[in-house]
Amino acid sequence: MDLLGIVLPVFLVIGLGTALRRLRLVTEPVNAGLSRLVFYVASPALLLRSLARADLDWRVGAGMLAGVGVVSVAVALLAYILMARAAPARRGVLALGAFRSNTVFMGLPLVLSAYGDAALAPMGILIAFLVIVENPLAALLLTLPHRQGSARDARLWLGTLGRVLVNPLVLGAGAGVVLSILDVAMPEPVDRALSLVGQTAAPLGLLCVGAGLDTAILRAELRAAAVVAAAKLVVVPLLVMLVLSRLGLTGVALGVPVLVAACPTAVISAIMAREMRGDARLASAIVVGTTLFSLATLVGWLALLEGLAG
Repeated sequence: MDLLGIVLPVFLVIGLGTALRRLRLVTEPVNAGLSRLVFYVASPALLLRSLARADLDWRVGAGMLAGVGVVSVAVALLAYILMARAAPARRGVLALGAFRSNTVFMGLPLVLSAYGDAALAPMGILIAFLVIVENPLAALLLTLPHRQGSARDARLWLGTLGRVLVNPLVLGAGAGVVLSILDVAMPEPVDRALSLVGQTAAPLGLLCVGAGLDTAILRAELRAAAVVAAAKLVVVPLLVMLVLSRLGLTGVALGVPVLVAACPTAVISAIMAREMRGDARLASAIVVGTTLFSLATLVGWLALLEGLAG
């Protein structure tokens, strides 16, 4: 496995996105439009096609999802408890930054670079699962510190459930799983069209990450971002690897969730923080910090996974 050959192209495209923003070739409105294209069109197309064509091994998939789910919930709740002395606007943001990965814009290109098409089926199932688990958990973490916005409010959970059910990643992955189970082959023109659109998800997603990086925000919150980065980029993937290894997972089934766990904090965390009375500046600093620090840590995780594979 060529470790630098896997990681460097990912970060070179991110760097290109940053350069394009500074040259004003990708402005904030353009980046927002590209992000929506990746989230609502390209990524769902990629997941639908890859899962529809995959021979899904649900025994391996169930173990992977169970292990990742347990670690995600445990880390989120532990981080929330440890941040008890933080201001309400910061407490949930710090906990959210410690567990929620940038699965679509960073994780998807990374695992494709590392494992190729073999990663698409487990990655598709994992993305859909994380959308279902992490959205309600994120809403809980951002709501609890503000006692007025009670987590017992049924409207909060109904709204969260509604957003999960219409999430384009869940819809794309769900449709692909159904087609796979029913063994339904898509017409060749449709399959080809989905392939062409889906191939744009990884490069466009990385350009969007780069265009959204602002290091000035990081300098103002460097200490907090560094602490969260240590948890997100080192502790969480280590826990995922230990749990899944105990469950007997190896190879791609182990590597995909570990690499996803080792990815930087999701960009959506900053958006949720802004909309739910969290510290949006801190959330943005965590996204930027974990993205920059992950250049080194991802190489380490790839090397470790290669060593385990023998």
